[in-house]
Amino acid sequence: MPTIFPQITSPHAPLETWQQQLLQSYCNLSDLLNHGIISTEEATKWKHLGEKFKVRITPYYAKLMKNSEKCPIRKQAIPSLKEEDPPLPSWATQTSQEVYGRPTPWDPDPIGDLQKRVAPRITHRYTHRAILHLSSFCAMYCRFCFRKSHLNDNEKNLYNGSLEPALRYLQNAREIREIILTGGDPLSLTDSALEKLLKQIHEIPHIRTVRIHSRMAVTLPHRFSVPLLSLLNQKWNFQLVLVSHFNHPYELTPEAIHSLSQLRRTGITLLNQSVLLNGINNSVACLSTLFQGLYETGVIPYYLHHPDWTPGTFHFRVSIEEGQKLVGQLRGRLTGPAVPDYILDIPQGFGKISLLSSEIKKETEFRNSDPSLLQGAIYTVTAPETRETKASPHRYFDLYPPSIYPQV
Repeated sequence: MPTIFPQITSPHAPLETWQQQLLQSYCNLSDLLNHGIISTEEATKWKHLGEKFKVRITPYYAKLMKNSEKCPIRKQAIPSLKEEDPPLPSWATQTSQEVYGRPTPWDPDPIGDLQKRVAPRITHRYTHRAILHLSSFCAMYCRFCFRKSHLNDNEKNLYNGSLEPALRYLQNAREIREIILTGGDPLSLTDSALEKLLKQIHEIPHIRTVRIHSRMAVTLPHRFSVPLLSLLNQKWNFQLVLVSHFNHPYELTPEAIHSLSQLRRTGITLLNQSVLLNGINNSVACLSTLFQGLYETGVIPYYLHHPDWTPGTFHFRVSIEEGQKLVGQLRGRLTGPAVPDYILDIPQGFGKISLLSSEIKKETEFRNSDPSLLQGAIYTVTAPETRETKASPHRYFDLYPPSIYPQV
């Protein structure tokens, strides 16, 4: 490893290491209760949710929360009874059965990570890039996570076993030019484990880009320590890209901005992807402040995701029409590079499309005069060409909560 560059510094006190933050994290409802983050009544009501989906919040992120059910930071971290997916009316179950072959739209593998797995720990959907699943561990388990069902302790299909079969697959699949490191969070690995992996990828000449998807700049900026920054600053045979995941401007704290600035000084390319979340960031004012702040920090907001069909996340959904309208309004307020593409990941592993393109057309609409009832629509979408299939049409069922639901 090269000598540590003197210009790389840290704003965190010496005892506030990322490991200590993780050790002090709140990992269950009892921890949240004991630290006064939730009430006894809430802990009792949410007990089954803490058993169903993991809970982890770093002390750093917990300090950003306000003691209000409407706090956008709190909504991303604290369990809610809304994570119990609602019973659907007959028209919705019939439509879901027609479009997806199941009575509910949500699915534990919403974007086909498992369906497109080609070896242990690796998903290969598109011809020239593949996903390497490094760890099921995260600094925080976000309530909206599209891998929410995969991150339970008993998940074995994506994260167990040696990386050697995946690395052999990468060596033999010479068409792959980019590898995406994901999880969980790939930066939950130790520096030594990351260095070993990057050196192994370094020896695969046809891989020209390594993209690291991590939310730690948001939930644990302490992770970007001097040793990690120096590791990323080494001379690699590939370009390094870090994709952060800021959803709200309140997350752009001085600590987060400092970590992003230090990353830029290593020469790494910085991108951000957000999820459009009902009751958290679905307003022009919120999104424009977030994307402008990222852009001025040197981070390009390249994707705004439509929510995936993940169990326990129905209350976060918005309509495609609402998302299209919001992004359209952003164009008059932000410079071009600060406006992300609005993206849909087609269920069952058919790939991503832009919801701002002509590749999506509404077929049928389910709209009630009573706004307290479920709304929805069926769309025809054209899936992109992947390594296995040519571009082809698919149907997408866009079902979303009533407008009053998030405020209950």
